[in-house]
Amino acid sequence: MFSSFNRTLQEVKSGDGSLSRILASSQNVKINAPQLLLSNSLPDLSNIGSIKSSAKKKQPRGYDPKLVSMGLARRTVRVGTGGDRYIPCRKAMNMEQASFYLTAATCVSDPSKLPKPKERILKFSQERPAIPDKNEDEVPKAKKSARHIPDRPEKMLDAPNINNDFYLNYMDWSGGNILAVALDQEVYLWNALEGTVSLLMTAGLNEEYITSVKFSSQDSNIVAIGTSMGRVQLWDVRACALQRTMILDENRPGRVPALSWCQHIVSSGSRLGEIRHHDVRIMDHVIGYAYNHDQEICGLQWSPDFRFLASGANDNLVCIYNADRSFQLQGVEPNHILNKHEAAIKAIGWCPWKPTLLATGGGTADHHLRFWNAFSGVCVREVDVTTQVSGLIWNEEYREIITSHGDGALRIWKYPNINLVKTLAEHEDRVLSICASPDGEMIASIGGDENIRIWHCFEVDKMAKRLEREKHASMFTFPQNFR
Repeated sequence: MFSSFNRTLQEVKSGDGSLSRILASSQNVKINAPQLLLSNSLPDLSNIGSIKSSAKKKQPRGYDPKLVSMGLARRTVRVGTGGDRYIPCRKAMNMEQASFYLTAATCVSDPSKLPKPKERILKFSQERPAIPDKNEDEVPKAKKSARHIPDRPEKMLDAPNINNDFYLNYMDWSGGNILAVALDQEVYLWNALEGTVSLLMTAGLNEEYITSVKFSSQDSNIVAIGTSMGRVQLWDVRACALQRTMILDENRPGRVPALSWCQHIVSSGSRLGEIRHHDVRIMDHVIGYAYNHDQEICGLQWSPDFRFLASGANDNLVCIYNADRSFQLQGVEPNHILNKHEAAIKAIGWCPWKPTLLATGGGTADHHLRFWNAFSGVCVREVDVTTQVSGLIWNEEYREIITSHGDGALRIWKYPNINLVKTLAEHEDRVLSICASPDGEMIASIGGDENIRIWHCFEVDKMAKRLEREKHASMFTFPQNFR
């Protein structure tokens, strides 16, 4: 034990302090005398004046004015605790126990001792409340944000002199990104990549006008064009040259409102309710007939796998033909005749990811969307859309359907619930025909207001799509050293 005062052992024993009383008693206390007389423990008495001035401000316990002149202020030494307020005795302290109490305050409390939920209501706390452990699988995933569908078209083109006729099919978009548009007696080509417009052909007969256009599914440079005089012509859009003319019937010509390709065979629907199949590779091009409609055929489409052909006409009937029996010169009976519509059926579309599912849309008196099973002919769903349906296109990327209507609007529906996703109302007259770009993102619509509008309805994240394709491709890639 060290002392800060220069006193001899005899003075300590004869003094009246607490230490002298302890030494005078019978307690067995050992004092190391040499340590009390160490020279290096002598205090610096040069600042006694400052000590006096500070003593006036604050007088500690045991303060005696008589001892100030000597630089000696009496203080109490607590031997029971092993040290006084200023000179602690480390040996008398339990440092391990003190360390335990200090660190225990930062430890996580026992969950059973946490406050109950009702006790935490409106309780202010600067600390964040403890979150109980939760399985990662139970955490709900963030919902994918809905995509943005522009309300206005991305581009507009003029379409003067168009025939405002519900039964005709005026447009088609090729795999080479060429849009063909029929305007009265002429067919124009719009290059979607370059933005250029060119004239492809003009009807050669008097009072003849264009009634339908359809690009080949095998060669994007070949387009079939139907006319009001019952002719089907094949044109090369790259060379702007006529390849062939096929006449349906010279004795009783009827216009050709609908065309559809099945590889090298182009099928045509006439105003007389007749379907003809033309093999464009041979001289005698007609290889099959079908006479099952009483009025004009305005909708005609092959399924994506070319197993079925669906036709819709002004007699309110939809016919489904099997490809195995369609190409017969003696006439073919359909697999199913669907008669639930109450108006003409122009809008016909096959589901791209389920080729046996057919969607049809009725005219003004019907205004229904109906979905059919091509195998059984059963109507699996029908929805009233309250207006004439003039066109129908499936979108595989978003599993949606876009339809065009007599009120001048395009509507996007979610399949299979047929919930309305978006309404695009820009045309000032009824929409006559619609078609999709080769990548499926863009939709072209032509209306009785003599305008063509290009809509960006189904935008796709191309980077995410490419990564998805690479991921699926790697699943079927064998290592090079596979044996």
